[in-house]
Amino acid sequence: MSSEFKPIPASPVLPGKPQAEEDIIDLRQIFHVLNSYRWAIAGFTLAVSLIAIMVVFSVTPIYQATTVLQIEQEQAKVVSIEEMYGIDGGSDSYLNTQLEVLKSRSVLEKTIRELKLLDNPEFNARLQAPAWYDDLLNWRHWFGIRLPGVADDDAIVMRDSITLLQERITIEPVRKTQIVKIHAQSENSKLAAAIANAIANAYIEAYLESKLALTLNATDWMQGRMGELSEKLNTAEQELQDYREQEELIDLEGVLTVSSNELKALTESLVKLRNKLTVSETIYKQIRTGGLREGDNETLQAVLQHPLIQELKQEESKLERLVNDLSRRYGPKHPKMISANSELESIQQNLNVQIRNIVDGVEREYDTDKANEQSLQNAVDQVKTKVQEINRKQFRLRALEREVQTNKDLYDAFFKRIQETSATSDLQTANARVVDSAFIPENPVKPKKKLIVGIAGLLGLMVSCGIAFLLEMLNNTIRTTRDIEEKLNLPVLGVLPRLKDKEALNHVFKLFTDKEHPGFGEAVRTIRTSVNLSAMDQQHRLFAVTSTVPGEGKSSTASNLSLSLGQLGKTLLIDCDLRRPVVGKNFQVKGGSAGLANLLAGSCSVSETVHKIDGIDIIPCGQVPPNPQELLASDRFSALLKKLREHYDYIVLDCPPVQNVSDVLMVSRHCDGLIYVVEAGRMQSTAVGAAVGRLLQAKAPVTGTVLNKINPDTKDAYGYNQGYYDAQGYYAGQS
Repeated sequence: MSSEFKPIPASPVLPGKPQAEEDIIDLRQIFHVLNSYRWAIAGFTLAVSLIAIMVVFSVTPIYQATTVLQIEQEQAKVVSIEEMYGIDGGSDSYLNTQLEVLKSRSVLEKTIRELKLLDNPEFNARLQAPAWYDDLLNWRHWFGIRLPGVADDDAIVMRDSITLLQERITIEPVRKTQIVKIHAQSENSKLAAAIANAIANAYIEAYLESKLALTLNATDWMQGRMGELSEKLNTAEQELQDYREQEELIDLEGVLTVSSNELKALTESLVKLRNKLTVSETIYKQIRTGGLREGDNETLQAVLQHPLIQELKQEESKLERLVNDLSRRYGPKHPKMISANSELESIQQNLNVQIRNIVDGVEREYDTDKANEQSLQNAVDQVKTKVQEINRKQFRLRALEREVQTNKDLYDAFFKRIQETSATSDLQTANARVVDSAFIPENPVKPKKKLIVGIAGLLGLMVSCGIAFLLEMLNNTIRTTRDIEEKLNLPVLGVLPRLKDKEALNHVFKLFTDKEHPGFGEAVRTIRTSVNLSAMDQQHRLFAVTSTVPGEGKSSTASNLSLSLGQLGKTLLIDCDLRRPVVGKNFQVKGGSAGLANLLAGSCSVSETVHKIDGIDIIPCGQVPPNPQELLASDRFSALLKKLREHYDYIVLDCPPVQNVSDVLMVSRHCDGLIYVVEAGRMQSTAVGAAVGRLLQAKAPVTGTVLNKINPDTKDAYGYNQGYYDAQGYYAGQS
């Protein structure tokens, strides 16, 4: 029957509270949650911090050393042999390439061999002792699977060591500079500095070795080319010498100069002769063709320009002037005239003879010039042929000389380069230099103990707070008065504190009378006031006290409420829990005394069962009956309560829990009110709601709830405040 009762659904929002308040973050609630779990949060955070401290101090410290290296992009060149290699150091790609070379396996291998890291267990995993959990994690070992053994090959060991070393170094270029920082980490501080310095030196040595190898290769190549060039030079020189001997060439330049001068002179003579021959040819043609009239010979240029003719002409002119002068003074027959005319005729005859001779000479000279022209032309042609032949020989000679000179220059250049390379092969300039060598670090870089412990503590705090909020969200128990109002939809009559004093716990059933706990007494008075207000219209009041399960404090609540009501009127406390009675024991009633069970069984009277203790009357359970529910449901119990109402102002019934038995359902029919005790943080709201629902379905007069064992520091512990009701406070002034 009782299993069919269902709890009344709780109201999700209290009346009068707007829905918008549910969306507002309640900082007080957050603080309340954190305060409630403060010790758990602190403990969890402390535990995580301690674990982090233990782990951090158990981890092997790692030291880091740094070497600062400067990689020069343009090197100081002693011998510019880089022109042959085509090395370009003026771009960012060069620096990036060198950074990769710094991390190359060849540089690391050189470092490992120099520092003998293969003998160090830190960089040789084969020398490390196996961890205790290796066998546990080896699943093959569980099933008995055996893999074929791998020999400790030197190459494999070196490969693994290089891999371990790569994990311990970091190359950090400084932006917009030629500076590179080499960070090396090791469990040994001295070894960390040694590794950083060794890597820098290994890189420089590797560069010098590669450069030396390039130089030697270039030298070998040039020496090989030297043999070919020597053969070509010898061949070219031999061809040149053979050609000179074949053509009998001694001083071709001088011969060519003489021939050129000779050709020039002949050409000039030929030109002059041809100019003269042109004039002579004209006169000759005029003479031969009869183009000149008698007496015109004197007008020939050759005649006019002849010195003798010019002299005779002058003499003729003088004689003609003399004849003219004498003729004016003398007659024709005068001897002077005759003599002058005779001389004039003689001169004229001589002049004509000379003109004739000159004309005849012009013809002869023309013939001679004609012959000379042909002779000069032949000579010019011969000289031209000779010069052309000399030019051809000179062209061939110069071609052979150029070939010889080219081979000689190339041979000399290679020979000089080989000599320079050989002379400077021991002088190699590095492209990098160590700016700052690594020093031995004093403090490890890993693990960063303070940071790790701080982060662990912070994470522990965050996780613990998260767990606290998660537990708070998952916790569906009744813990505060707000939970009762929202989840049970019942009024709260008051709250009772959780007692920490062991001495107070021993007499908690009558702690109301203890002067040393005035706060607890005031909390009971608050409950008393709430109960009286719920039944103001009745003169005689009967109240039942129950809870969901045993141990929630219903008996102590009933006892203290009875003691507080005893100050207002005649009060009776009846132990109606006939299954697990505690009232008689709490008030030290003599064992075996008659009680409620005896009354209901009719074996004794009321006067025999009532015990007056601390100002109130008490009816204990008496002998525990085998059928408690039947006794409480009997008419005798109803009649007993009616009779007792007539003699007492207040009757308080300590009833059994609702969840275990249904006795309280029988008792509640006779009560003016029912006080439901809930232990804070113990019972789920669903269980409490189901129990309250059973009472309400049975029409029990549930007056309200009492929240018991609440933390006095919680914000919902209204009606009780240990600090306000201090023994030296409010009640200290009421004397």
